[in-house]
Amino acid sequence: MINSVCKAVLFLPVEIQKYVTRNIWFISSPDDAWAFTFRGSDIANRHLIVISDELLKQNEQQISYTILHEIGHVMLGHENSIGRVQTQTEIKRQEVAADAFAKKYFDF
Repeated sequence: MINSVCKAVLFLPVEIQKYVTRNIWFISSPDDAWAFTFRGSDIANRHLIVISDELLKQNEQQISYTILHEIGHVMLGHENSIGRVQTQTEIKRQEVAADAFAKKYFDF
């Protein structure tokens, strides 16, 4: 997972790389544990991107594109549906914008 995130982030301009490395945590299932715990203060003022084991089974292009798509949501200031209801139109708009962000930096 670490290698996949690093490879994807390298497609981004340096200023976005700096923001990502300072403000976004990436997690996936750890090899050495069944679970893990965060305190609220551990990720205060940070973004959290969860990468599924299923994604990591895909080809390298799909992995990089998906990581860049999720970074796009962060960089574009999108909100998720946790804690608030979003319309299908709003969700679709955000997905299209995150796809455009990923395509800008990665020719899939």
